[in-house]
Amino acid sequence: MARSSSNGDSDETIRSRSKRAREDERDFNFDALIGAEEEEEEPNNEPQVHEQQEGSHVVVTLNDPELFDCPICYEPLTIPVYQCDQNGHVACFSCRTKINNKCPSCSNFIGFNRCRAIEKALESITTSCQNLQYGCKKSLTFDKKGPHQKACVYSPCSCPRLYCNFVSSAKQVYRHFTSSHEISAATRFKFNNSFPVLLNAGNNFLVLQEKNDGTLFILKNHYVEGLGNLVTISCIQPVFMRGFFYELVTKAKEDSLRLHSFTRSTPSRQVLDDGPPKTGVLLIPCDFITSDGQLKMDICIWAKLSSILRN
Repeated sequence: MARSSSNGDSDETIRSRSKRAREDERDFNFDALIGAEEEEEEPNNEPQVHEQQEGSHVVVTLNDPELFDCPICYEPLTIPVYQCDQNGHVACFSCRTKINNKCPSCSNFIGFNRCRAIEKALESITTSCQNLQYGCKKSLTFDKKGPHQKACVYSPCSCPRLYCNFVSSAKQVYRHFTSSHEISAATRFKFNNSFPVLLNAGNNFLVLQEKNDGTLFILKNHYVEGLGNLVTISCIQPVFMRGFFYELVTKAKEDSLRLHSFTRSTPSRQVLDDGPPKTGVLLIPCDFITSDGQLKMDICIWAKLSSILRN
């Protein structure tokens, strides 16, 4: 016989209501979970700055390394940073004058109103050099990022060997070339010593490598129809680095031609293949070419003064 509770409901009725309540609660939680999944926001791809406290220091992490680049020239912003009077769109110092003080985003005037918030961030937030993967361990504030990158000795250079895709700092490229390519891949020489070079007049280039420190050079040859061959020497290294002084001599019977110049700095042999060199060249006339189509030259490349002092 079923017992009754104080409000008149039987035990069976109470158990039935409790069961339905548990089922309703389960259904509610399941539906809420489905709804939460359906309403989940899409990932925010906007640039963000995250701060994390580590002891007495604040570590700032950027999910967008280009956050502090000028939106006009895309170079890293440096102080001073200017903004338009109406909407606060920013521009670097050089771009402000190039665009005639007219904001490219909203066409409002950009005068001398500086964006102090961004300037403060540039002075406070540190970042790694973009050449970290090539060996640069330097950490610097954003306002120093642009100048450093233009003078970083770890700027990437590429191996001059045909079909080789190795890219790294200049010194690593020198080591790679020595260890990974056969000796015949380059004409080897010593600084401050004259050495003979024989180059097919139809070949575009010849790789030269110093025996001691492995520095790589490119002897570039460009044929000009009816005139002869334009010849010059470049060094595989970042473009901002000072070149090496060299002498190039070619002879034909009783005639001789001599060039004194400095090597051009280039990070890649491919850069030199775009066209004829315009400066620091020697024009070798057609009658200097041997009967078997060869250019005969004597070359001397001098070490930089700093290298001589170290030795």
